[in-house]
Amino acid sequence: MHKTYSKWSVILSITCALTIFVSYAIAPRQPEGVMVVLIQVLFFTSIVTGLLSLIFSFIGFKKKEKGFLKMVSPIIIILILITFIISFIALAISFL
Repeated sequence: MHKTYSKWSVILSITCALTIFVSYAIAPRQPEGVMVVLIQVLFFTSIVTGLLSLIFSFIGFKKKEKGFLKMVSPIIIILILITFIISFIALAISFL
């Protein structure tokens, strides 16, 4: 059974989104001990899977795979970035 790059791109981008939001959801105000390691593992896993999903999406475009799945990964990554930009702007405005 042959898996396409687009399918792996979507799987990795969803993993990226889940791990980044889980790392922020479980983080206490003052993380200590094992919690620090867990948050770091989740955060860096999200970065690696996000980059891999973009690479697989690019390969899918380059190999001219059919379907819309190759476009899902960049959209998810852009939505994640927009979420963090909006939260940063809201945080900056709250200090004014």
